[in-house]
Amino acid sequence: MRHTDSIEKLIAGRLARHLPLDETHLAGLLETPPSPEIGDYGLPCYALSKYLHKAPNDIAEDLRGKVELPEGVREAKADGPYLNFFLDRPAVTASVLKLIHGLGSAYGSDDVGAGKTIVIDFGSPNVAKDLGVHHLPSAVIGRALYRVYEKLGYRCAGINFPGDWGTSFGSLIAAVERYDVPDPDALTVSDLQELYVRYTRDAAAQPELLQTARDAFARLEQGESRATALWQAFRQIGLEEFDQVYGMLGVTFDHVNAESSYREQIDGMVRRLLDQGVAIESAGALIVPLDDENLPPCMVRKSDGTSLYMSRDIPAAEHRWEQFRFEKCLYVTGSEQSLHFKQLKAVLKRMGYEWADRIEHVNFGLIRMRDPETGKTRVGSTRRGEMVLLKDLLQEAVSRARAKIEESSGRFGQDADLDDLAAQVGIGAVVFSELSTRRTRDVIFDWDSMLDFEGDTGPYVQYAHARLSSILRKAEQEVVDDVDFALLTLPEEWVLARHLAGFPAAVRRAAAESEPSVIATYLLELCADFSSYYSAGMRDPDRRVLCPADDLRAARLLLVDAARHVIRGGLELLGVAAPERM
Repeated sequence: MRHTDSIEKLIAGRLARHLPLDETHLAGLLETPPSPEIGDYGLPCYALSKYLHKAPNDIAEDLRGKVELPEGVREAKADGPYLNFFLDRPAVTASVLKLIHGLGSAYGSDDVGAGKTIVIDFGSPNVAKDLGVHHLPSAVIGRALYRVYEKLGYRCAGINFPGDWGTSFGSLIAAVERYDVPDPDALTVSDLQELYVRYTRDAAAQPELLQTARDAFARLEQGESRATALWQAFRQIGLEEFDQVYGMLGVTFDHVNAESSYREQIDGMVRRLLDQGVAIESAGALIVPLDDENLPPCMVRKSDGTSLYMSRDIPAAEHRWEQFRFEKCLYVTGSEQSLHFKQLKAVLKRMGYEWADRIEHVNFGLIRMRDPETGKTRVGSTRRGEMVLLKDLLQEAVSRARAKIEESSGRFGQDADLDDLAAQVGIGAVVFSELSTRRTRDVIFDWDSMLDFEGDTGPYVQYAHARLSSILRKAEQEVVDDVDFALLTLPEEWVLARHLAGFPAAVRRAAAESEPSVIATYLLELCADFSSYYSAGMRDPDRRVLCPADDLRAARLLLVDAARHVIRGGLELLGVAAPERM
């Protein structure tokens, strides 16, 4: 059995020889029976009736007599409309634990992506604005997907595409000039944020300021020296801030290609659109009609001749294809940009690019702020000055973790770096909180829930890893895989071993669905299995890992070590540290 082949996949492959469904579909139909006495896997045959035009009970009985059992499956039984499979538990346990022991951190990896490239556009905030909590999802979802695809053998290219071009920079240029800012180079990102908010508020009362901002951006696009110098100062201030905050999260990028990188390609792109008859002029602007796709027209140049997001996204996509010939190009941005990416794909198709279908929008829900007075929620607004800064959230998380650690500091040695542990736990709590829910769900921001260290949280998983590490330290013996697997007879041991076998499938599913929460959910369930096993040992000395019998102790240590490897590997995919002590 290859380490990438789950039991579900093996069973589904044998079933596919006798059914008009493929292996993937059949693997998705397999269920876990409510009791292990009924079986380890069950196929609900009523789901096959519409294909075979037979009663479910007859289908189950017919398949029982036909299906060849794969390695690791000892028996199949028909039970009414179900075909239930019983595993050879010692054999499966031996196979899984030996694989994990031999592969270590490579367990769960695959070569399915060999020779293929995944481009991931994530992070990509607007320069000269603070990184707010609403920038967290793109950064951590994108980085987690990078690690997941990398584990499956793909070459990954992580791209930060910061917004350093557009009318918002016209507003900042106009603000510096309007308020006579003496030394723009000495401004901080927070200063720029305040300037932007102040100018926007003034413009609400004096609409002519909006035109002043548009004129300032036009000056920038025309290369005017004053506007360009101010823009360069704003850009440098913003990029330095990004490095600091992303560094706290452990998020890195292979390439930082800002929007301004493609401004010189815009004119050529516009000419191609006109020459191909893809774009037309409308009220002075340049648009691409998309009626055939049931989409509104896509504007690629404003009526005043200036560019916009789409003007830069098109040449950026062209450049990425030329550079990487990607299998997929993922854009990890909010759900509110769904229309934009539908239009981008449609325009690229109109330009004759077959690879446009390889573009995917990995969307995520909004982070909403609750009004403490009304209880209603709304999206925080930069213009209104309503934003929780990401660095403030991370610093608060580390501070709270440090306070928790101080409560039990006596358990650590004098050489323990408690500040480092606080950073691992605090930031891990924030990252895991974001990645543990389905990415398309809106999240109501709440300090306490985001930084909760109890329940189904990152610190809970980290603590399980630390406890496993503690058991192995106390054992003071080498973990080996030459053990008697038949001794692992406890129900909790089988549940744990079987769950460990499912890690490769969880990695593949996370990639297929672009959904890091699959890994987070898997880890929470695995830790719950380990907790049950550990609790059983606390109640009954004969069930403890560090039991007197040498041969049983060796087998249980191998199981514990395997769980430690998998939890560490899963946390690594999510970008969460795995402390040895907590």
